[in-house]
Amino acid sequence: MKTGVWLHGDSLSKRDPALQKYPTAPTVFVFDRPFLEQARLSFKRIFFLYECAVEAAEEMRVGETVEEIVEWMKAQGVERLAVTESPSPRWREGLVRLREKVEVEVVPAEWMVVVPNGYSVKRFTPFWKDLGREWV
Repeated sequence: MKTGVWLHGDSLSKRDPALQKYPTAPTVFVFDRPFLEQARLSFKRIFFLYECAVEAAEEMRVGETVEEIVEWMKAQGVERLAVTESPSPRWREGLVRLREKVEVEVVPAEWMVVVPNGYSVKRFTPFWKDLGREWV
């Protein structure tokens, strides 16, 4: 069964755990147009994602992520998808929708920091002020 790897914004590098597990698998990164229109990321951030995708992914697409991945899988003859886990609610939502259409293996991420239960990391500065001292 041919496996493909979905690289996403939370794990977009050649060291992505799913890519490490399947080093010869075809890879895709999707610039999610609905998200980009909503999030209004700066050009610098979008260009940074592009540069990372150029290095890590064999193919880049633009559109709605789930639709683009399913279409890419058909075009590549990929029968199952591997993806590195993410804490992102948007990623989880996409995963649920993908699993309705294709077989998906979630590869555990390698976290730099373990965040205590109940602690929010929505904003970096308060997180770093409270917990960053432990790593300095």
